[in-house]
Amino acid sequence: MENVKVIYFPLKGMAEGIRLILAHNGQEFEDVRIPHEEWPAMKPNTPFGQLPILEINGKQYAQTSAIVRYLGRKYGLGGNNVDEDFEIDQNMEFFNDLRSKGSALFYEKDEKRKAALREDLQKNYYPTALAKLNDIIAQNNGHLALGRLTWADFMFAGIYDSMKYIMQIPDIDEKYPMLVELQQKVLSLPRVKEFCDRAPKSDF
Repeated sequence: MENVKVIYFPLKGMAEGIRLILAHNGQEFEDVRIPHEEWPAMKPNTPFGQLPILEINGKQYAQTSAIVRYLGRKYGLGGNNVDEDFEIDQNMEFFNDLRSKGSALFYEKDEKRKAALREDLQKNYYPTALAKLNDIIAQNNGHLALGRLTWADFMFAGIYDSMKYIMQIPDIDEKYPMLVELQQKVLSLPRVKEFCDRAPKSDF
């Protein structure tokens, strides 16, 4: 039996999609949540100086996208051919572009520049990009790609709360209802729900 750990900070963030895929597929794992004050000492001993890490039988793997793609292939949550894999990757990368713009704003330290960036994103980028993402999910039977459950749905569902926290769009669920519908579709899967019910609580 594999000895599996998911190592991340005490929040959902980039690791939650990994946790959700493992839970959905009945894979027992140790949910290791590293306090932020312990991270500097740990960082030099990680593969790329980043979290999350997926550890399998003592070997550590990093980079969230690589991890979730690997788990998707392992558990039959990818495409059935290279064209389907491409569609999943394409839609996921579009979502990652959207998310990364918000993250860059969140970590901007210059408050004047931050305010200007936020205004620009909320006026010129978020409305179009979020509407497109909403349409993609609507056109795929409530999923991110292929009209069915894939690893991308778990990644999206796991990070959606963090994305909302960073974007600060209070009515995002009302304006783009397919986003929260997809999240709830994944979170209501029996094993996923069981994991979330017992997991430490975090808003993002």
